[in-house]
Amino acid sequence: MKWVKYVEYVLFIISIVAFASLFFLPQVQHMGDMHANPEWMMWWMYAIVIIGIVAALISPIKNLFSSPKAALKALVGLVIAAAVVGGCYALSSAEPVPNSAGGFFENPFDLKFTDTMLYLTYLVGGVSILSILVGEIRNAIK
Repeated sequence: MKWVKYVEYVLFIISIVAFASLFFLPQVQHMGDMHANPEWMMWWMYAIVIIGIVAALISPIKNLFSSPKAALKALVGLVIAAAVVGGCYALSSAEPVPNSAGGFFENPFDLKFTDTMLYLTYLVGGVSILSILVGEIRNAIK
């Protein structure tokens, strides 16, 4: 399991470099204003999501050989996660969105993907806050 720690370090360092690039890389001119070009960061986000999905798929298979009961729990969790992602995808829209330049963002894949990720972020944030509150209330009662 030592390799997981190194993978985390590499991903963390690349993410820090991606964030810092917004401030230190040359900026592009758009409509008279200077802006950072974040398109490659969007591709980095796609890569991180794919790495997470692959890791979530590999984990139950690895656990199947060491502990079948743990593998079954992981597979149930994976099915629930897939249902939640599918539900968020079904709620997302691919309608064009106006931008500040007077045009529209029209790529249906990007629109559906970003809406899905936003809905998942809202859901995970809400569940996190709710679990913190429930845990604190339960600890206060005990």
